[in-house]
Amino acid sequence: MSEQKEYLFYKNLKFIWSKKWILLIIPIVIALIVSAVSLLGDREYVGKAVYYTSTLDEKELTDPDFMEPKYITGTEDVEIKFSVVSRGKVQIKVVGDNKEEVQSKLTSLGTQYFEDLQGSYNFIYEETEKSLKNYQENLEIVEPLNEKIIEATEALEGQEISDKYIELLNSAVINQELLLEYENGVYRKTVDLKMFDEPELLSEEITKSDNYLVQNMVISFALSFFLTLLGIMLWRYIREARRALND
Repeated sequence: MSEQKEYLFYKNLKFIWSKKWILLIIPIVIALIVSAVSLLGDREYVGKAVYYTSTLDEKELTDPDFMEPKYITGTEDVEIKFSVVSRGKVQIKVVGDNKEEVQSKLTSLGTQYFEDLQGSYNFIYEETEKSLKNYQENLEIVEPLNEKIIEATEALEGQEISDKYIELLNSAVINQELLLEYENGVYRKTVDLKMFDEPELLSEEITKSDNYLVQNMVISFALSFFLTLLGIMLWRYIREARRALND
């Protein structure tokens, strides 16, 4: 029984080998046809602009779920999509059939978005500067006052029980706390200002959408090769069946 099976398998291989040109030509022709269709088919234009948002975290500037309702009106002739490509980087993607329309929409959207980014950045930067200035002004008031309180307290040493000494001591403690708070505030705001990066346009490009030429060729060749092989096997089966019936 096993010898018979091996013999049938060999006969199948021999028949397939005799039809090897069919097994190769048909998949190649189909792959070429699919490739031609892929090359000649309409391809959309894809515009992409990537913006650096710095440390801004406003949802309307960094969250696509909030950005799309703000910037997309619903009357555009192109497809628009916002996405976060990485931390601090937002991408505007515009897809359409006309290159000029894609370029125009990408430019107008980008201009509007960047103005909002810059406006938000400027507001936060200016407010931080104001806060730093406020801390500095308070520090300039507290420092001389603290020195005077220390001097007055030292002058009353030996009179620890007096009301004046206790009052000055309490003032010194409160003033020291304020001094520490303002010094820390100046340090924090100075660091914040140094850490600020301005938003910027990192890249902008318009390309044609991928026609998936290589993928389509490989898939069409593999699928047509498999179907051709099945067809050859069916051909042999029908031929052998006819011979057996005629005998």
